[in-house]
Amino acid sequence: MMRENAAMGADLSYLYSLGKTDLRLGYSFNHEYHNTNNPLFRLDRVMGADSSRYDVLPSTTLALDEAIDTKNSYRSIDYADEHVAYLVFYHSWPSFRGDLSVHLPVAFSKKWLHYDRGNHQDVNRSRVFFNPKMTFEWGRKWRWSLGATMSSTMPDLVSMADYEDDADPLHIRRGNRTLKDLHHYDVTWSTRHGGTLQSLFHVQWGFHQTDHAVAWSLTFDEANGVSTVQPVSVNGNWHTDASVGYSRALDKASRWSIDNQLTAGYNHNIDMATVASSSSSIRSVVSNWQAGDNVKLTWRPNDGYELSLHGAGNYFYIHGERSDFSDIHAGNYSLGLNAFVSLPCHFQLSTDMTMYARRGYQQSEMNTTDWVWNAELTRSFVKGHLVAKLQGFDFLRQLSNTSYAVNAQGRTETWHNSIPRYAMLSLSWRFNVNPKKKNAE
Repeated sequence: MMRENAAMGADLSYLYSLGKTDLRLGYSFNHEYHNTNNPLFRLDRVMGADSSRYDVLPSTTLALDEAIDTKNSYRSIDYADEHVAYLVFYHSWPSFRGDLSVHLPVAFSKKWLHYDRGNHQDVNRSRVFFNPKMTFEWGRKWRWSLGATMSSTMPDLVSMADYEDDADPLHIRRGNRTLKDLHHYDVTWSTRHGGTLQSLFHVQWGFHQTDHAVAWSLTFDEANGVSTVQPVSVNGNWHTDASVGYSRALDKASRWSIDNQLTAGYNHNIDMATVASSSSSIRSVVSNWQAGDNVKLTWRPNDGYELSLHGAGNYFYIHGERSDFSDIHAGNYSLGLNAFVSLPCHFQLSTDMTMYARRGYQQSEMNTTDWVWNAELTRSFVKGHLVAKLQGFDFLRQLSNTSYAVNAQGRTETWHNSIPRYAMLSLSWRFNVNPKKKNAE
């Protein structure tokens, strides 16, 4: 596959200031160009030929060059132009440290796609989008913040091309010209307060919604075992989340400190899924509830020593409206200890040991308990410019290349090609450039 990409843009604006109020009127232009060429070949058309062998005759090599899969080879050239006229309003209230910013852009967007795949077809779409954004912050001891945004985008034009890809004869992909524009809505609110003994309290909440999200619908032909997938637009995806955090020193000398973070969220997820009793995808509605807490207690008598005990837990309740969906009541929790010690001869040692546990999942392989112990020894030389570091990871050999997780629609399994347990020695040189101080006149 060969790709060429190019982009250019320009922005012109005028700022008019009226004391505590600023008005900015502007215009911006963005252009993008993408050229993709993906030739595919049918080597089965030249029996017994292998172009990587050194003893292949020239005539066979030429035959391989002509064995192109014309149906699935493609070339796409797409352009995107966006003209944006915008007005930005800003006003400040010094009496209560208030700041209001309102961004009002109107975007004139147009996309073209020239698509060659067996035949030539042109796909284009023009839209006018209004993407406003507002942020408002105020308060002194208690700092409040409120934000709201709305944005719209077009779907990928290649997904809207009228094509059928059967390079994998058992897995066919098709485009869909009826895909709709995507619309995103976001609202956030937060407050924070700083008090004595380095205390900090904060609360935040957010709501996010996406209209016409792109999902992939599948149809399975039981007669020949062929699966056909196609993008479709779905509605009803939204989620909300909230968190409460509190941290403070426990004594006047700030040797002891505690940090606690509470989280909660709900995700209403709409996707396309295939069930055992149907040969085609159906609309899948899954509700996800989450609640968790993360607490950390730290003791730091001086700059050379630090010890912390931390624990965390998350509970998940996942409910699906499909007949074949089994509800999930599961939880993850961890408990660990971190330490930092300054050793003689300018050595520094940091280590952590944490137990990660998962319980309540229906598959036994997902209910795991892993003890992970890591350590790091560092030493600096040449006035701190040269740093030598020896790292050891997963001393107890508890980690695996295969990990299991639960996404918004159920379970996923991921395999990583990695080395979970290792030791590594590294050397690094620090370059510090400090500008010369100018004498004040």
